[in-house]
Amino acid sequence: MNMLLKGLAWRSGEKIMKGDIRIQNGLISEIGYALEPSKRERNISFDNHFVYPGLINSHDHLEMNLYPRLGNPPYHNYIEWGNDTYKPKESPIKEIEKVSFKDRLLWGGVKNLISGVTTVVHHNPWNRFLSTKEFPVRVLKKYSWAHSLGFGKDISKSFPNDSKVPFIIHAAEGVDEIAYNEVNKLSNLGLLKKNTVLIHAVALTIQNITMLQASKSSIVWCPSSNYFLFNKTAPIRQLKKLINIALGSDSTLTGLSTFLDEIRFASQTKLASTTEIYNQVTLNPSLIFGLPKPSIDTNKQADLFILPIAHEDYAENLIHSYSSDMELVLLDGDPKFCSESIAKELGLKRNFANVNGSTKWFCLDVHQLKKRIQKVTGNVVEASPLWKLID
Repeated sequence: MNMLLKGLAWRSGEKIMKGDIRIQNGLISEIGYALEPSKRERNISFDNHFVYPGLINSHDHLEMNLYPRLGNPPYHNYIEWGNDTYKPKESPIKEIEKVSFKDRLLWGGVKNLISGVTTVVHHNPWNRFLSTKEFPVRVLKKYSWAHSLGFGKDISKSFPNDSKVPFIIHAAEGVDEIAYNEVNKLSNLGLLKKNTVLIHAVALTIQNITMLQASKSSIVWCPSSNYFLFNKTAPIRQLKKLINIALGSDSTLTGLSTFLDEIRFASQTKLASTTEIYNQVTLNPSLIFGLPKPSIDTNKQADLFILPIAHEDYAENLIHSYSSDMELVLLDGDPKFCSESIAKELGLKRNFANVNGSTKWFCLDVHQLKKRIQKVTGNVVEASPLWKLID
């Protein structure tokens, strides 16, 4: 959809810019001040709003977001948690695993969409549905993965031959000797390299940190999941000075309902500044996963979202935002999620739902999706906070 977005503000380097953004054929085609609209584009005026490049969620299991948090923490490591919670013949797993895989993935896409996420790094096998127009967000396609040392087999065979393809693996997820030994084991297997991406990395020694720095490996930080399971998270204060760190939500099995909730939680830990966290959901993951640098600039993909300005600081404003604040989310210049008022200006008349009490338009029929899921699961899914968030 071609459109002219007028009166916006955004950050470019250290400066706050103000002006209009023209979007044509999925790209930002022009940026300027007092641009004249044409008859072939939608013209939308904004007052007191920031526009942001779409966020990157660096860790999610897209098909696992119908669950409430499971388990009785704290645990010593992820193996202990997995053995305690994976009971496929019991509720809620028994019911949720009967939902079509496509619908489970789609619900994970919705979770990310309502937070202004336009790109997700999925930690499970690639599924063709993820690259269809029906899926509401972009999903990283070029990646290699293993679950973990504890639940993986022959993980060395999963490591890519192409050094530009990221290798993603859960590692050092816990607080005991098993967790603390995992980085050494990965090193002994020759799997600590520049394209290695460790998820969680809670249990790290000083020697481990030195090894990760030397190998130029990266880390994805999932603080809410870590604190839920172990009452501890990765040593971010030390790591952020030496290693590229991105932020991930994990699934709702252990994480929070939305990526914005995760961003807010990360800020509350005081382990990273607002600017550092902003970089962890934009620039840093683009470097880790070989994605285009997120920015507001001409000839860039129009992956954008718009929020009202409640805080003068650009990063601070994002950190204190909720899904109900989202005015507009664009993927390749097409609206995917927006407020009721913006939907009217865009001529969008169907697929409305309430998100945290605010009426929003979706690019898919969320009510029908929920009906399909609930027909299979009954009331089991009502225990999930994300389920309750979208009505």
